[in-house]
Amino acid sequence: MENIRVIEKTGKESGKTVAVMAGVHGNEVCGINAFNKLIPSLKLDKGKAIFIYANLEAIKQNKRFVECNLNRCFLKKQPRDVKDTLEGKTAVQIMKRLDQVDALLDVHASNSVDSVPFVIGEKITWEYSKVMPFKIISFNWAEFEKGATDEYMNDQGKAGICIECGYVLDPKGQERAETSILNFLKKAGLIKGDVKETKDQKIFKIVDLYKNKNESFKKARDFADFEYLNKKTLIGYEGKKEVFAEKGSHIIFVRDRQELNQECFVLAKELKL
Repeated sequence: MENIRVIEKTGKESGKTVAVMAGVHGNEVCGINAFNKLIPSLKLDKGKAIFIYANLEAIKQNKRFVECNLNRCFLKKQPRDVKDTLEGKTAVQIMKRLDQVDALLDVHASNSVDSVPFVIGEKITWEYSKVMPFKIISFNWAEFEKGATDEYMNDQGKAGICIECGYVLDPKGQERAETSILNFLKKAGLIKGDVKETKDQKIFKIVDLYKNKNESFKKARDFADFEYLNKKTLIGYEGKKEVFAEKGSHIIFVRDRQELNQECFVLAKELKL
């Protein structure tokens, strides 16, 4: 079953081949809407751009995923509980495309109202990250979250970045996605036009990820993404056990989790460069 839709655009001159993806999580619609608006009239000067609607069934159902998180499936050797799922098979389809490209932009959004737009990109990708319209660049996610699209590219020594465009229902999310796609294509040299680096970007290193091993997790309160913890803070409860984070971290993606071994929250440290 083909669970992706691919549209290719080619310039008149030779150049880089890049991929842009949307719909890895089917209910994160800003990238999908940006594709629908930009692609029909987009013309390249050089190279090739491969646009991938990445999880058609999840997009159709307006769900994050159908059987498992597609953005944990981009592994050369998928575990048995992944390889036979819809998303596992979909990742194999997409990886064949990614093996052909020089760089990747993967467009995401958040279901948290307090979400802050930011970039996920390792140091080798910062030439692209710095032209994204976001004030925050984060890196080192792959140490804690395996199988993401950007990690798959980075492991090959190629640029792979993920952008989080903010709250999924915020209309500005689509605008951020559109600007990011065009800036990415300009930076890669596929379309002409000046692209400036975003000023005063902050850099955060991911330092920990908490998963619930024994019982369901419930957050103690709502936390804004990248909220600074100025003291030891109660984040939530795994069953009756209190779960704290130490002073000095920034917290991201705090979520209630019913199933075990799920990503409950992430901690980051700001780097002063």
